[in-house]
Amino acid sequence: MPKRIVLVDDDLNIIRLVRAALEKNGYQVTPFLDGETALASLDGLKPSAMILDLVLPGLEGLDVLRQVRARPHLAHLPVIILTSRDSEVETVLGLEMGADDYMAKPIRYHELLARLKKLLARPSAQSFRTPESIRIHDLEIDRSACQAKVNGQNLVLTYLEFQLLALLAENPGQVFSRDQLLNLLWHEDQHYETRTVDVHVRRLRKKMADHGIDPLVIETVRQVGYRMSEASQTT
Repeated sequence: MPKRIVLVDDDLNIIRLVRAALEKNGYQVTPFLDGETALASLDGLKPSAMILDLVLPGLEGLDVLRQVRARPHLAHLPVIILTSRDSEVETVLGLEMGADDYMAKPIRYHELLARLKKLLARPSAQSFRTPESIRIHDLEIDRSACQAKVNGQNLVLTYLEFQLLALLAENPGQVFSRDQLLNLLWHEDQHYETRTVDVHVRRLRKKMADHGIDPLVIETVRQVGYRMSEASQTT
């Protein structure tokens, strides 16, 4: 069964071209011209991914993204945001709110297809130690369920946030450079920048802090990358 992609953009020409490119490559595309209608339809559609323009009539793209990520069952939905060429602030905000990737307009359709394919492939960072579950710093991480809990309460994470947390927690004390993390979690691509890692770490730390966990258990190693501080743990 073809994977369904929700496309939200108020530009009919972009919808026509993106839809044609995706359907030619075997995807099923459901387009929306505004965020409110898209949000009202998501639960029934059960999409595999979303492509979301940030400039929309009515509810703006960032607000749509915020509401998507507020729904636990959509926490892992891959989202690619579309931005104007000079909108660096929008891009960072989008990543902070849970977008998995971003593209500047005008869209390069072969690049969009390549990025979508990588997100849907969902590479897992399991070339290191990979127990099914681990407990560390009051975190309970279950790889089989793709779920993290803090003292029994669900920690709502995007797919990439979960993979980042799991990789660091499974290898406490080991330093991962930003390039290593890009390679393991994003399949190191020239279109991704090291700031993508920094944004995901910052977002993950905030969610941990909101649940009472010291965000600095994810330690910054200056000019290198990140590591999870060591603690007694059981698997």
